[in-house]
Amino acid sequence: MSKPKIIAWIKPYCPWCQGLVAMFKKHGLAFEARDVIGDQRHLDEMVRVTKQSKAPCVDIDGNLLVDTSGDEAEAWMKEHGYLKAS
Repeated sequence: MSKPKIIAWIKPYCPWCQGLVAMFKKHGLAFEARDVIGDQRHLDEMVRVTKQSKAPCVDIDGNLLVDTSGDEAEAWMKEHGYLKAS
């Protein structure tokens, strides 16, 4: 499978967001982090796309995971074949 396109809307100092970023890095996944605190455009985009105001939210190849954690995103990615199950 090709590498997924991942967009993560995050708050830089949020523990859930940090966990999500750590999970992507642990698996060597490239992702685009969009800071919803530092850039109002990113917050507006996240709310428009996900219908959610809580971060982190992730778009993985068009699949939305809203108000998610690193563990939840990792489990979803394994279930859908983006990561090998352990």
